[in-house]
Order: sequence, then C-alpha cells, then structure tokens
Amino acid sequence: MWLRRGARALPLTWLTILTVCIPDAASAFDSWCDRCDVLVGVGTTLRTWAWTDGWVLSLTLELDQSRWALGVFRFATSQRAPVGARPVTPYAADPYWGFTAMRRWQVLHRGSGRLYLGFGANYRSEVDFLESTRWNFAYLIAVRIDLDAHGRALEFGIHHWSDAWIRPPNRGENLLTLSFVF
Repeated sequence: MWLRRGARALPLTWLTILTVCIPDAASAFDSWCDRCDVLVGVGTTLRTWAWTDGWVLSLTLELDQSRWALGVFRFATSQRAPVGARPVTPYAADPYWGFTAMRRWQVLHRGSGRLYLGFGANYRSEVDFLESTRWNFAYLIAVRIDLDAHGRALEFGIHHWSDAWIRPPNRGENLLTLSFVF
C-alpha cells in the first residue's frame, strides 16, 4: 500500500526538482540552440472514458521554434486494463520507455496561448496488451500558455500512440501531460 502511494508521489517530486534545478541549465542550453525548447512534464494514461492509473514522466526537446520534437517518455507505473477487456493479468502494460519523433504545426496563436498539432512516429520498449507492435504512429494536440517573456510556458498535451491497425488488435495508448517549457 505504501509503495503505491510512493509511486504516485514520484511524478510530482520529479517535476518539482526539475522545475527548481533546470532554469540554470536552460540558460547554458540557450547559447547552443537559440530556437530550441526543453519540456519537462508529468502525466497520466487513460482509455476511452476510464483512467488506467499509469504515471508518465516526459522529457522533450523541441527544435526550430517547436516545429520538430524529440521526446522520451517513462511510463513509471503499470497501467490497468479496462474492466470490459481484461487480459490474462489485470495490467494492460508494465512500466516501459517510449521515444517519439514528431513534426509539430502551430495552428493558432492568440495572445499568450498557442495550439499545436503533431504527427510522427514512436518506439516502445515493449509489446503488451495495448500495442501489438513496438513502432507506432504518434499524434498530438497541445495547448501552450506563455508564462513570461523569457520563453517559459506551460503546455497541456493529449498524445495518442497507435499502430493504425497494422497488426490487430489496435488498442492504442492515450496520455495526458502537463509540461513546463524552458
């Protein structure tokens, strides 16, 4: 029981530590890449109309004014399977790593807010109940709110990873992330 509470506190601790420590490192990064951003985030996984109790830690490098993104995702906890579609075990996926390369388009910019759409590919370190292939398509809808004039912002993203029925069954992976942008 205490282990499960600790697993839930892990993403919040991760985000707090990185928010405090990274601004100094981000200024050194700015001299290397003027038009790049680093996103550090935390999120959760879900299925249609149901939470799956998976915690996600993300680190993304955006290049060329957010036109391209390279991301690393750590699914830190096991994900529950939906009640109506149980696999052999109650878990749909064990903790694993995911990597994404994506093209992003800014489709709206109003005041301090922006809307992004993204499409790309991702690689998962395991095959499980959710995905029958390691390589998948990646989709993104994100809203970014600028916090100040120095480029810091918050981004709320809805990600979907799917093999697009290349190999049935195609259950896919959905995740919601909240990221701090440096």
